[in-house]
Amino acid sequence: MSFPAFIRCFCLLMLGTLVAGAQNINGEVLDANDGKPVANVSVNNIYSNMAITTGEDGKFFITANKNELLEFRKLGYKITRVRIPTGSVPPYFKIIIQKGPIELPEVNIAGKAKDYKSDSLKFHDIYKHELDFPTMSAIDMIQHPFTALSKHNREIWEFQKHYDHFQKEKYIDYTFNAKLVTRITGLEGDALQRYMQYYRPSYEQLRAMNEYTFYNYIKQTAARYKSLGSVQRSAQ
Repeated sequence: MSFPAFIRCFCLLMLGTLVAGAQNINGEVLDANDGKPVANVSVNNIYSNMAITTGEDGKFFITANKNELLEFRKLGYKITRVRIPTGSVPPYFKIIIQKGPIELPEVNIAGKAKDYKSDSLKFHDIYKHELDFPTMSAIDMIQHPFTALSKHNREIWEFQKHYDHFQKEKYIDYTFNAKLVTRITGLEGDALQRYMQYYRPSYEQLRAMNEYTFYNYIKQTAARYKSLGSVQRSAQ
């Protein structure tokens, strides 16, 4: 066997080994109240980031390895998570989801812009159906009052507002993070937390700053914070 042929065989063997570990997960998502199929549920394998959406019949097909976690999300329903068993995997899954308040993922502060971007893309994929839902102008609402007054549409538009606010707050947390502030100012512990609370910039402020002005903002506000603390201590 020639060397290139050997390499091809080896790669095919490795690929076959990897695929063999994955399970084809088939199932359907049902409403807990009436037992009816739920369409447009986002099904996400949080380990591989593979994501699909249930069809009109509520059915889904996704690949996952044993012990991996699948997450089921839909606007107006509680988030449901199912872990693939390490033993025998059922041939068919019936996932029951319950109606509940809007749920958004927790902010996970990493302090790196690239993590923020990849994280945002990940959650946009999860909520793609709701985020891509078209909004209506004031004129559209007048021309199409029944559409504007639809409870389902109003819930989606309200979710879009919540999600926009969530993304802006997450951007602030990723950019104005404790690790960076400590490195620039030397503040730690309670002093660090108080400073970050008092001088937390707005989303609009951060977007208007370049790296140089942002670092200067931290240095100047930290100096002001420290001087105010010195004045308070001397007055006591």
